[in-house]
Amino acid sequence: MTQEIHEPGSNDAHAAYATADRQDSVGMRALAGLFLLEHEFRRVPDQPQLARLIVNRLNRFAPYDCAVFWTCSRAGRIYNVTISGVEPGKDARQILTWGTQVARWLARSGLGNAQIQPDMIDAQKKLTDWPSNIAKSGLYVPLTGHDARLRGGILLLRAAPWAQPVRVMMDQLGEAAAYTVRALELGVHGRKSRRVSWVGLASAAALLAVLVGSFFIPMPVNVDVPARLAMAPPTDAPPGPAQIDLLVPPAGAMALSPGTRLRIRHLNVDYELEVEHVTNWLVGIFDDRKVRARLVSSPDGLAPPAFDRLTIENAHTPLAFYMMRGPVRSMRDYLGLPNGR
Repeated sequence: MTQEIHEPGSNDAHAAYATADRQDSVGMRALAGLFLLEHEFRRVPDQPQLARLIVNRLNRFAPYDCAVFWTCSRAGRIYNVTISGVEPGKDARQILTWGTQVARWLARSGLGNAQIQPDMIDAQKKLTDWPSNIAKSGLYVPLTGHDARLRGGILLLRAAPWAQPVRVMMDQLGEAAAYTVRALELGVHGRKSRRVSWVGLASAAALLAVLVGSFFIPMPVNVDVPARLAMAPPTDAPPGPAQIDLLVPPAGAMALSPGTRLRIRHLNVDYELEVEHVTNWLVGIFDDRKVRARLVSSPDGLAPPAFDRLTIENAHTPLAFYMMRGPVRSMRDYLGLPNGR
């Protein structure tokens, strides 16, 4: 008898092999469905399409009556609630509200991959309006990656229990979906991020070229600016007999550099000076620029005793610095620093 069962042509052996093949075929189809879904995740352009893909395609390897998908923020705010067989619209507002309440409960529960039982749902006061045609039992799969941060969840509802192999596959699917959600949030995934906007790149390149070129375009400056005598000379360079120290607000001093000619008119007397030293313009954004000037000519050979304005003559400054005068003046006004007039 035993010999007949194990003979190559035995009908019992063929039946055993056929049963095993059918079981393997079901498992292989489920595994193939999982791989295909994860492959599709790489092609979705946004989170709503990811949600629709999951709730409509999961039944290829995990049969269910209803699927609910959602994403959530770090603070627990729920987004993109999607329910299988439900299209967004006014008629679906009530069922989507129910889905949001379910998502909020599960997001706050701290559950991992778990089978949901009817008593767990009945214990929630906000879930008393459970649809009568949807089972109160199912499988909850959180969307978490290696960082353990919750990014959403999947709830598959049906009356039948869930086998352990299916739960393992759903766990892997949840992790893959979590990575996809994260990639979409960062903008490094999907069709939109793969498109190259040549117009945008050309505009950015042109703007960068103009910005860099503005530092090499000299602007002639011949302007009257506010100025005053410094109360004390700088400590790093004591003044000589024909030197004076000035303070000039930065908005009017962008063109000052060693060798710049200055003219001061005081009591109808003209004084000509030449800049020998000036503080760095970066420091001058928040403070008056300290200038040491050498007296070039004056009727009496003495420096002017007092003044409130001077003229910068035949100077040059990069176009970028010239255009910064207005923003610098506004910044100093905002900080409450005097600009002069």
